Amino acid sequence: MSFASSRLRDKLGFRIGVVMAHVPLFIDLRDKSIVIFGGGHVGERKAKVFCAYGLTKVVSTSFTEELLKMAENGLIDAIVDDLRDVDKYLADAFLVVPATNNRDLNDVIADHAKTKNILVNQVDGIGEVIMPSIITKNDIQVGISTMGKSPATARFLRQRIESLIENAALMVKLQEELRDILKREIDSQVERRDVLEAIINNREVWAALARSYETGRKAALRIVARERTKRQVIT
Repeated sequence: MSFASSRLRDKLGFRIGVVMAHVPLFIDLRDKSIVIFGGGHVGERKAKVFCAYGLTKVVSTSFTEELLKMAENGLIDAIVDDLRDVDKYLADAFLVVPATNNRDLNDVIADHAKTKNILVNQVDGIGEVIMPSIITKNDIQVGISTMGKSPATARFLRQRIESLIENAALMVKLQEELRDILKREIDSQVERRDVLEAIINNREVWAALARSYETGRKAALRIVARERTKRQVIT
């Protein structure tokens, strides 16, 4: 490590040995190939998640009934193979999930993928890619992970967070609409930010959103009108 990079880490508050190995990321998988090896219940669970995001193949000697239905509906490609030559399925893979019932085979698949710089989501332990518990509410998406240490805690947190963000999705929509309005009226980005923060921290707006989006919108526009009046007085 260079002296400059060492100083930078010190400034950021990092210490060697303390830095976490995984960073939360949102990755666009729409045109990416995800290859799942194993057609059992674990492979099925993984396929149900990944098929909503990317081009998903499941390669196995056999498949669960649910995976076969998913294949019939075009949600996944189900490929029958004895898995003696996994490399032929890695050529265009962006992410690989070794999910067979043979741990040694899973390790072999993971090793082959890593030598080709392909991301691996392991099911037998913590690998380089971890699939979190996902909460999606309109434009809000939250991922929760305990690094495999407590799935029960992840489920508990998911339930708590789901209740918290019920109206937050409406606030995202409202903030997006108001940003467009404010850009036409206020040149200063700092002033626009202050107005939007005043709205998001206003209990009246949140209470109004709980009733309906239009009610919340009206409450927020009253705040915008007050800010507009203040600016007119100042100028």
